[in-house]
Amino acid sequence: MKKNILFVITLLLIIPFSIEAQVPRLVHYQGTLNNSDDTAFTGTTDLEFSIFSSLKSEKPLWSEVHKNVTISDGNYEVFLGSQNPLNLSYYEYFLEVKAENVNSNNSRTMIVGSGYNFRLKFLFAAYTVVWVAISIYLFSISRRQKKLIADLETLAKVK
Repeated sequence: MKKNILFVITLLLIIPFSIEAQVPRLVHYQGTLNNSDDTAFTGTTDLEFSIFSSLKSEKPLWSEVHKNVTISDGNYEVFLGSQNPLNLSYYEYFLEVKAENVNSNNSRTMIVGSGYNFRLKFLFAAYTVVWVAISIYLFSISRRQKKLIADLETLAKVK
């Protein structure tokens, strides 16, 4: 009976790993665009975003195009990974933005900050493992306590 209870508890603790919802790998990106005369661009344009492993890399690791992005006073925002999923590890990456008919400078910028929050899933996994270990430990203490009480009751009857 006790083995069945332990099996059920273990199963209940493992299930969250298999049914854990996938967090969409999106990065919120805000940028600016200027016209060729260095004034803020206003309107819509297509933007191509590419991620490279270094400043000098020629082949992008990832890229996607956002069509008809609305730009107001030179400012725009997009969710990278919404067109083409981001499947990147925790390394140093550089983002390049190309705009159609607009001076986008084509320079690469190092990705920092929220783009690296993908590591939180590993923190969640570590937290879950610790929680499982504590639960198993508490269950084993409960079993030992019951055995100890039974032994004490047996000793009390002997006297």
